[in-house]
Amino acid sequence: MQEISVLAQALLLIVFVGGLALLAQWGRKNRGAEISLVVIVLFLSFLVAASGLLVALVARTGALPPELPLVLSASGAVVLVVAGIAGIALCVPPLRRIMSRRTPAHEGYAAPSGSAETPSRRFWSDPVIFFALWLSMLVLAQNLATLLFFAFSPDAFEATFSAAGRLSPVSIVANQLPFIVVAALGVGFGYRRNLRETLARLGYGPITLRQLGVVVLFIVGTLLLSLAFDALFAALQPELYDRVGEVSEGLVSTEGFSPLAAILFGLLIGVGAAAGEETLFRGALQPALGIPLASILWASLHVQYGLSVLLVYIFVISIGWGILRNRINTTATFLVHAGYNFSLVVLSYFSQL
Repeated sequence: MQEISVLAQALLLIVFVGGLALLAQWGRKNRGAEISLVVIVLFLSFLVAASGLLVALVARTGALPPELPLVLSASGAVVLVVAGIAGIALCVPPLRRIMSRRTPAHEGYAAPSGSAETPSRRFWSDPVIFFALWLSMLVLAQNLATLLFFAFSPDAFEATFSAAGRLSPVSIVANQLPFIVVAALGVGFGYRRNLRETLARLGYGPITLRQLGVVVLFIVGTLLLSLAFDALFAALQPELYDRVGEVSEGLVSTEGFSPLAAILFGLLIGVGAAAGEETLFRGALQPALGIPLASILWASLHVQYGLSVLLVYIFVISIGWGILRNRINTTATFLVHAGYNFSLVVLSYFSQL
């Protein structure tokens, strides 16, 4: 029953976010679609800001559940209000473009001949870029709120992950499939691009034997850097280190597995996470928003690490993988990501024998 619920939530996410992504693509050619997108985003942003104000009001009246500290509710309220205001602010450039009655001429969303609109203004008012920035801001706000929850209520957060248990094939599919579908729809699959063109835009393509050697070096380098940051984490944040260790071990536990089962589980974790995250963050978002912002978003996704130095590590390797994506392609970063995750699971299993 729980697995059906998880899959249903993933399907709703795909329909809602994927639908808005297609609307953004359509908005590059259709004025009505562009207006609809801005109105929806504006409404949702007001809703987010209003939710933050409501949380602040409830906190002020003292009607909070006892398990929620006042500082956590206040922090969450601030995050929601700021996210809502930022979303409203992002609506200003496309609204100005709509009010000026200019329409995009092609994919580059160029201004009409003789227009005084600058490339910077075209960037902020492009429906696809506008939606990507708004969605990224919303995801970042949600992850920040979750990290604050971890910081102020570590016991409750740890209990949440413990109750979820070991990652299953269904949970991995439910977590990663929305990334893949939203990334594909976000770059125009089914509307402007066929499957081959979509894969090319997402950066998937062949790699040479020499490039495969670079991939292996990146996997080894990432593992070594992981050991260094793990030691730093243990030295600087010992209490949090123990909590995060328990959460991580519970999610990817290989207890009771045979060697073959551990290898298959490692492949599931490696390929599953890499397929979704690389397709969305390195494949779709990075070319549009740049390596730093894509890396911040990807690092924020790893809420199971809490507000720890491991988030710095995730950001650092994301920068490296982003450069690899630019120099080679997304296939290379997919192989690095999958190989790294697979190596962690398998090495952890055999080290405990």
